[in-house]
Amino acid sequence: MKFIPPMLSEILRDPARLEDSGYVAEPKFDGQRAQVHVEGGRTVAAYSRLRDVRWPVRQAVFDGELCGDTGSDGIQSVLEARGRRDGVTSFVGFDLLQVSGQDVMPEPWTDRRKRLEDFGAGLVSPRVAIVPVTDDAARLWALWVGQQGGEGIMLKERSASYRSGRRSPAWLKLKERLIIDVLVEDGDRELVRWGDWGWAARLRLTYTHPRNGVRGTIDELVRIPDRDNFELRRGARADVLCWGILRPSGRLRHPVFVGWRSRT
Repeated sequence: MKFIPPMLSEILRDPARLEDSGYVAEPKFDGQRAQVHVEGGRTVAAYSRLRDVRWPVRQAVFDGELCGDTGSDGIQSVLEARGRRDGVTSFVGFDLLQVSGQDVMPEPWTDRRKRLEDFGAGLVSPRVAIVPVTDDAARLWALWVGQQGGEGIMLKERSASYRSGRRSPAWLKLKERLIIDVLVEDGDRELVRWGDWGWAARLRLTYTHPRNGVRGTIDELVRIPDRDNFELRRGARADVLCWGILRPSGRLRHPVFVGWRSRT
């Protein structure tokens, strides 16, 4: 079946939108974007491992996220699971693009959400779920990000259609952004390729959690933006940018090296 270019979000820059009644809020699961095509009640095309799932609809196209264990433990857990024969992943659906041969993308989000909830009521697979929504974005942020270590939240405009292949302010993404003071205990001097993003260093880091004050040591692959000017300094302090801290491992989400701290 033909792939439908997904709708893309913009970064939330106006905190007042958190109180805007024209938007609803969803937890942002940390996994791999996935589109699932259903025909004859079975998965016929999927950018995931969900071909054995039985669906309560004969034909549909769902948009969602392919997740690992908890939905907050990062894309690496998805890639590791997909690389194993016995690997387990789950699909969390957050939108519906087609149903029974009908294109529903022009419908407002509220109508598509109602259709999605109707299908969710008939799901029997423990590996498929529908993303929850709430009107209280601030509380969702506190619970999902602050307490459970989630990646962030999404705001979605109630009246918006699904804009395939376009980036739109109808979907707004808010992620936790932290600068962590770390001690580089050890590491490899040789950098390694890090996907399409460039280069990374394997480092052993010690840091104090900014929320609970717990001190821990982790082995982490840290992206190095300026490869030519990076030199490993064992026992030195550095700043690392990340988008939250994974639980319960304490690993940093998508860490990026910022720079060495002054020795003085």
